[in-house]
Amino acid sequence: MEDVEMSFRKLYSLIFTIMVFAMIFAAGCISGHGHKSTPSIPLKPVACPTGKNLTLINDARNVTLEDPSYRLAVNLMKGELEEAKALYQVAVLTKGNKNVLTSLSNLSRELLSDSTIINDTAIRIGNATYTYVVLSVCDYHDPHCKEEVRFLPDTVDVSGVVARLLPPNWTTSTATYTGIPYRTYVVTLGNRTCRVYFNELSTLIMSPLTAKDYLLLIDGGKAQSCGSHDRVYTIHVGFSNANTGERKEISLLLIGVE
Repeated sequence: MEDVEMSFRKLYSLIFTIMVFAMIFAAGCISGHGHKSTPSIPLKPVACPTGKNLTLINDARNVTLEDPSYRLAVNLMKGELEEAKALYQVAVLTKGNKNVLTSLSNLSRELLSDSTIINDTAIRIGNATYTYVVLSVCDYHDPHCKEEVRFLPDTVDVSGVVARLLPPNWTTSTATYTGIPYRTYVVTLGNRTCRVYFNELSTLIMSPLTAKDYLLLIDGGKAQSCGSHDRVYTIHVGFSNANTGERKEISLLLIGVE
């Protein structure tokens, strides 16, 4: 009888020891010690506009900061940028992306790794602050959305920056394969005027970054010539999921704060 009781005690002691180690291990994982886990993607679903707001954003033509369509576009851009940043973190940890990562501009890398949106007109990227203007936001086949979103106004007038989209100078058959920019804007900064250009992401020669089931494309981040102002940049970011058909895209104009 004593032998049986002793066996039960040993078994109980063993179970108790295993439970203690399990609790310590779990606590270590929760506290973040040890190896870092791969970031989950997407970071969070972007809230989709519905009803009247959807009509406003899709039918936007000439917008200012006060227009509901622009404010909605800014909110969508913030969500999509956070998703793109989460995908970028995964891409950095994914083998095979090394050459693509080095081909990105410094500003593009900082935007996706070290940026914070301050408010509806300012963003912090690295150690610099920029005024930003949302030129386009697209959201296609989002599993959380019933409708597709396409914000691409003819004119955006925000923070003293006016960006006017020029009519395309190419036909559907030639698209951008001829080297003609996909979109051209005339940008006015005070008494200075210049042109900035965007390429169609799907026709870029550079390879996309891979992040699990997603492909991430980044273009721009290099200074545009705008008279005496040498701190004008374009940023074009898009990502897609081949399995679900989901595709999101944002294009921004950045002006360095002097």
